[in-house]
Amino acid sequence: MNTLYGRKLELKIVLNPKMVKFQTGDTETSDEGEAIIISQDGFTPETLRVTFDIDYPGYKGWYYSEIIIYNFNLPTLMQVVKEGARVYLSAGYKEGNFGEIFSGFVFQSLFERENVTDYKLTLRCVDGAGIFDDNYCSTALEAGHTQTTLMNAIMAYSQTKISTSGGKQIELGQIQFPRAAVIFTTPAEAIRNALKFKSVTEAPNYEYFCTKGNIDMVSITDPPDSNMIVISPGSGGLIGTPVQTEYGANFTCLLNPSIKLANPRKFVKIDMSTIKQLKAVHGQYLSILDQDMELQVIGLKHIGDTRGDDWYTYVTAINKGGKIPAGADESISQRNLPEMMLKKEVDGVGTI
Repeated sequence: MNTLYGRKLELKIVLNPKMVKFQTGDTETSDEGEAIIISQDGFTPETLRVTFDIDYPGYKGWYYSEIIIYNFNLPTLMQVVKEGARVYLSAGYKEGNFGEIFSGFVFQSLFERENVTDYKLTLRCVDGAGIFDDNYCSTALEAGHTQTTLMNAIMAYSQTKISTSGGKQIELGQIQFPRAAVIFTTPAEAIRNALKFKSVTEAPNYEYFCTKGNIDMVSITDPPDSNMIVISPGSGGLIGTPVQTEYGANFTCLLNPSIKLANPRKFVKIDMSTIKQLKAVHGQYLSILDQDMELQVIGLKHIGDTRGDDWYTYVTAINKGGKIPAGADESISQRNLPEMMLKKEVDGVGTI
C-alpha cells in the first residue's frame, strides 16, 4: 500500500513565549502563551496556504528556515509581529509518515502584499542561535577536569540553560587536563574550544549540532541508527536520479520527516536506482560509493506548499564509512567528515 499521499501539516505558533527564571539564576523558555494552530489533514480543504523551507545544511551550526502564511488574520498577524513567537512545524502524510520537522523561534516577521488579492506573513525562524550565541557562560574548573566535565559545565553554567536532545548525558573523553580552565564567553565559543582535541595528540571524533534548541552530538565511531531508511523509486519516494559527489551522493525524495540530523546518526539506503556518477579529476580524491548504497545523512532541506507541487526533501549524504579511508588524508580523515563541513566553522554564516 502506497502511503505517500494525502498531505498532512500542522503549524503551531506560540505567541509571546515566556522566559522562566529559576532561583539559581538560570532561565528557560516556556510555551505558556496563546497558541495558534494551522492544520491540513489529507484531502480536506485547508483554510490558509502555507509554504515552508526548512534548512539543516550540516553539522556545527544553528539553522535558519522560512515559513510563509498567506492571508493571515490581520489582528493575529500583528500579535506575531509585535510579540514574537515560537514555531513548531510538523509535516508528512495522513496515512503514512508524519512528524515534526522544525522547532525554533521567530527572529524576524515580514509582512507584504504579494498581489492584488493576497498578502503574506513570512516568519524567518532560527533553531539554536538564542541558546548558543545570545547567551553567556561563566565558570571555572580545577586542574584534572575531563572533556566530559568541561562540556557539562558549559551547559550547566550558561545564563540560559542548555539541554541535550532527549535529556541524554554527554560522554566525551575521560583524559584529565593538567591545567585549570576558566570559561568566560558565549557557549558557542566555549563548545568550539572544548571540542578542538580529545588529548594532546588525538583529534576529536565528535560533531555537534542543534535540534529544537537543544545541543546534540554524534561520534563517527558510534553505531548508526538500527532503523535503516529505505528510499526507492515509486512507493519509496525517490525523485529523479541520485547524483554522486566527492564524498557520497545527493538525492531528492518526497517529503520524509524521518530524515533528519540525529543521534544516533540516520542512515539511508538507495534501493533499485542507478546513480549519476561524478567525473574523476587527476589529483583529486573521489570516494568509492558503498556497494549497498548505504549513506549517512549530514544535511537536508524540507520544502513544501499546501497548495502547490512542492513537497520534497533534499538530502546531502556521505559514505557510511566517512569521507575517505583512514591514511589517505590524515588532516581530514581523522574526523571522517567532509572538508566543506569543517570549513563552515570559519566561513559559514550562522555557524558555531
